[in-house]
Amino acid sequence: MTASRRGSLLLSLAVALGTPAGSRAQEGAGGGESDYPVTARVLIDGAFERCEGIAFNGEGDLYVAGNAALWRVDTDGSVTKIAEMYTNLGLAPIGERDILMADFGPTNRFNLGPNADGIVWRITPDGDKTRLLDGGIGDPNFVMVLEDGSFLVTDDATDEIILVDAGGAARLFTDAVGHPNGIVLSADGRTLFVAQIFESLRPMVTSGKLWAVPLEDGEVAGLPELVVDLGDRAANDGIALDEHGRVYVAANGYGQIWRVDPATTESVLIAENMPGAASIAFGAGEFDEESIYITSTRTGKVWEVHVGARGAPLHR
Repeated sequence: MTASRRGSLLLSLAVALGTPAGSRAQEGAGGGESDYPVTARVLIDGAFERCEGIAFNGEGDLYVAGNAALWRVDTDGSVTKIAEMYTNLGLAPIGERDILMADFGPTNRFNLGPNADGIVWRITPDGDKTRLLDGGIGDPNFVMVLEDGSFLVTDDATDEIILVDAGGAARLFTDAVGHPNGIVLSADGRTLFVAQIFESLRPMVTSGKLWAVPLEDGEVAGLPELVVDLGDRAANDGIALDEHGRVYVAANGYGQIWRVDPATTESVLIAENMPGAASIAFGAGEFDEESIYITSTRTGKVWEVHVGARGAPLHR
């Protein structure tokens, strides 16, 4: 099963789109021009069968991982292939121009069982590829760069989040959250938010839990705390943080984007009718900086959703 086929399976488990119990839609707090949920604008339709990773590099250029390749995207939705990969998982900016890309590699646990051939690539805008992590992880999914140039990478087929230092050495950072997918760091660096996508793989049972892992001096300092549960069919995928410290969660199984305030645990339905909503990135460069951009593991579309807030600064 490829990463994109895995996305289709997640959607088949979500029998119908719907609003998770205990959460609600409300008037938009960021922007105020309309009530949430808002209608997403389609930026890309037809270029990809399915896509997942999305990120802006330090120059404000938009990149999308789709059809087992990395692509640059223009504001009109046109795409240019940069480099081919085995799969098309999470992206993160690193340095001023480059992109990190998670890649399952030749095999994956979803159809072949345990493995250790996952890859994290560093890719230039010209398509030059360097393996920053080659083996030592099974199925890397989401990547996030830290202030010192190291990065965290999740393996959603296991319970592992791996830390890779600037020299390429990898070690287990934490296995406290089951099947971690999207991760984001709080502005003060004291909390790592983790989206859980599965409860189990066999049988495959999806999850809607968002966790807060306490940190001290960059290391795990306690047990994770549950921030919110969006529902057992949510299949939480990518997450992003805005300038106000609120976490945006792609509920892949529901085809929705939720905004969660960790301080109050209030959950607001931001947008819906987005089958396979996967990774999220705040706009940069010539793209709207007060919008989020979302990929789809089901349709290959890329959407733009105005949220009236900018993203929290990212380490590169």
